[in-house]
Amino acid sequence: MPTNNSTDIVKDAVRRFIHLPTRTIARYLLEDYGTYFDNDLEKIRTAVRYHRGSRGDQDRFRIGLEEKPTVRTIPETWVRNRAPFHLDPGLWLVICDAHIPFHVVKALEAALAYAKQQKVTGILFNGDLQDCASISFWPASRKRDFDKEIELVIDFLDFIEQEFPGVPIVYKPGNHEYRLPRLFQTKVPELIGLPLAAMDTVLGLEVRGIEFLDYHQLVYAGKLPILHGHEVRSISTAVNPARGLFMKTKMWAMCGHHHRTSEHTDTNLEGVLLTTWSVGCLCDLSPTYMAYGSNWNHGFALINVEENGDFEVENKRILDSGKVV
Repeated sequence: MPTNNSTDIVKDAVRRFIHLPTRTIARYLLEDYGTYFDNDLEKIRTAVRYHRGSRGDQDRFRIGLEEKPTVRTIPETWVRNRAPFHLDPGLWLVICDAHIPFHVVKALEAALAYAKQQKVTGILFNGDLQDCASISFWPASRKRDFDKEIELVIDFLDFIEQEFPGVPIVYKPGNHEYRLPRLFQTKVPELIGLPLAAMDTVLGLEVRGIEFLDYHQLVYAGKLPILHGHEVRSISTAVNPARGLFMKTKMWAMCGHHHRTSEHTDTNLEGVLLTTWSVGCLCDLSPTYMAYGSNWNHGFALINVEENGDFEVENKRILDSGKVV
């Protein structure tokens, strides 16, 4: 809707809502553009009638209703193109699904100790670092303390900065981090555009020098695309998540989300050898909503990214003893 002046506003409304009664159009304009018309419904209604030519032949002649309408351009699209994020060359630790505060300390300690021993040069939190249980729509989560959850995540980030000083950190949000903007969207949509609604503001990530990516943004470790896993619809885990990921992507790829360590290798039509990986989690393997029968496992990954884009993956599991295999 053009907002250059009141005339443009009325003319565009008449063109767009030609099928509506004059009073209905006038009420719409009063609601959205009332200040242009001194919030006077009758003044707006008169302007609408004028531009519809409802006041007689003289008005029709004056506003040129007999002329052909101007050819309009295709309206602007709301489609957003997401630019992928590229990790710098080096050795990266990939942590998926810690779900703080439902993390398992022994598993996290094992992953971080191994990464420190290997002298990683970067850390990627690949989604669901925090659980955000307190702001979940699940009824069982309503009594939990979101402030305390945030405190524990901040404490963890402080620990990471202490253990890996100067190491760049990239944080790709997953479906659990998305619980915060979804809460604003459903409960207080008026606040969704404010900085306080952003997870990176809540955690102070910019101050910490942590790169917080967009929701659903793709990450590349050289030539290897990395997803959290929820972005690809209906990844089958009938065999294992890695095979399901391959069936969806038909290329090299890595994901978390499924809380399972798996690997699948296949070839495409040209005989190119391709491998996909799913990374284990670092959270409770028997949560209250799935106390028995979980096939999850603890794990993490290391990716060595070379200057030319080549990469090498170590997809690690963590045993109950804390041993990395």
